[in-house]
Amino acid sequence: MDSGRLEILRIEINKLIKKNQPDCYGFFVHLYGVSHFCSLLAMRRGLDPEIAAACGMLHDIYQVTAGEIEKHAAKGAGQAEKILADLNLFDELETETIVTAVSRHSKKKSVHGDYDELLKDADVMHHCLYDTSFPVNKKEKVRFNKTLQELGCISKE
Repeated sequence: MDSGRLEILRIEINKLIKKNQPDCYGFFVHLYGVSHFCSLLAMRRGLDPEIAAACGMLHDIYQVTAGEIEKHAAKGAGQAEKILADLNLFDELETETIVTAVSRHSKKKSVHGDYDELLKDADVMHHCLYDTSFPVNKKEKVRFNKTLQELGCISKE
């Protein structure tokens, strides 16, 4: 059986992590965790889980390759676009959807399109659930609780 396009993308991201962050398994954990939350939320919201998972795999690509967090969403969008073009796995609209979500994922206080919001929510979910003994970041608390309510994990207050 041939690998699906998401698996091909994951293999490419794995290579980039190993090359640029050989001692940092946290990137594997975070990118895969966010990707899985993206798929779950996409199923819940009636969106394409594969496109959503690709958003999650690519959202911090600039941090992986450059080791910098400053403007990583905007800078990562260009990298994501190049990776997707080189792999030629997604059509133009799918690529635009993924790249736009990557570019906007750090703007957690703003509201954007469906995949943008899905990626923001998935990123926050992973931040908050990575270690449940850590307090939830004040900047992420509202988004985190709203997503937990959506998933039926907590009741509305």
